[in-house]
Amino acid sequence: MEGDVEQAFPPGGAQWPPPQGWVQQPVPAPLARKRRWPLFAGIAGLVLVLVAGLTTWLLWPSKAGREPFEQALAGLSSAPAVRNSTSAVGGMIKTDVKTTASGETSGTMSFQGKKMEIMAVGGKVYFKAPDGLLPGARGAASEAGEDLKDRWITGEDALFGPALRQFESPERLATRLREALERAGDIPEDQDETVRDVPALKASTPAGDLYVSKEAPHRILRFSLKMPGGMPSVPRVPTIPDAGSRPPMPSGAGLGESDVDALSPEETVAVYEDLISNTKKLSGAVDTGVRFDMDGAATVACGAAGCTVTANVSNSASANSGGKVTGQVNATMTANVTIGGRAAGSCRNTATLPLNGAGSISCVNSGAGGVFSSVEAEKKADAEARSRASGGVPVQYRIESIASVSVLAEAIGQVEITRLVDELAERRSKLGGK
Repeated sequence: MEGDVEQAFPPGGAQWPPPQGWVQQPVPAPLARKRRWPLFAGIAGLVLVLVAGLTTWLLWPSKAGREPFEQALAGLSSAPAVRNSTSAVGGMIKTDVKTTASGETSGTMSFQGKKMEIMAVGGKVYFKAPDGLLPGARGAASEAGEDLKDRWITGEDALFGPALRQFESPERLATRLREALERAGDIPEDQDETVRDVPALKASTPAGDLYVSKEAPHRILRFSLKMPGGMPSVPRVPTIPDAGSRPPMPSGAGLGESDVDALSPEETVAVYEDLISNTKKLSGAVDTGVRFDMDGAATVACGAAGCTVTANVSNSASANSGGKVTGQVNATMTANVTIGGRAAGSCRNTATLPLNGAGSISCVNSGAGGVFSSVEAEKKADAEARSRASGGVPVQYRIESIASVSVLAEAIGQVEITRLVDELAERRSKLGGK
């Protein structure tokens, strides 16, 4: 039968036992897979060893006794704010300020017992000075000092900027102290130091002594500054009466001590509350870095309806004041009017002038009208009496009206104030504040 032929293999089909002459071929064994896990395990082990070695290298202090200081600096660096209480230059200057992680500062500064409020926000330094520490009129009338009372002032960076820049954010302060610690010598483990009634460890560096708490968790307590060669004498500051001069301090003497406290989130919320409250009051802040000069005396025109005072002024601003030197400035003029030697009230007005330019400002004192009418009646009656006494000879009379004018620069506009307040409120809310 033609067609496919079915064959069996082996011939005759499977048989058992196999026919004579049939040799069963061994079934080839499957290829064995190489055991690779010991290699990967070795690599993983090597990585673990390297990581462990790296971790040990990172955490192991380079010199004995530094671990408490490193822990304290790490805690300071991550704090939301830091408080510095400083006594410097033999106690002549004292500060108590709090600086946030974003660099805003709020607190007080004292010069020879006279305390002023200070604040740094929006990249500017502001202060509110008491009597005796107000800047001079600087080319304006003497009443300018009175106008600065109870107002935030900026533009005195040359005087206060260097002091305030010492109060850094927690991270920057920790970095600066760590750099000082790197230059420290051996730190004894068995110490008997006490700072603010807290057992402490001290590391002496060329820049000063750094103190941390002896017990864990370690925290920064104090940093005292040294100035090799002594502290130079402090010159008399024209805008601060009775500052005096101090003799040079001996070589290697201490420049001052700063007690340092890392603040908690709750304490930092309170700092932001103060910053927000004071920033809202910057609408009346003055920039004394812009100087105004009168171009001649102010003109005063008075009558029964009041007095109009006009002043022509020029202004100048220097980059040394820390502000801008181009653009425009909002200038506020205050004029105190006297008529016939009698006080007749004041007026105030604000005008926008070109910075480092000139312009005129006017204000109207409506309340002076009554004083003018009273003085005029007296002068007229006196002239008529003298005219009658001289047989009807005409007698002239003159009413003298004088305005004492001061012009100050507005430090910040309301739009910028609102922006800063919103920014501070957002940072406060991130810390759990309302």
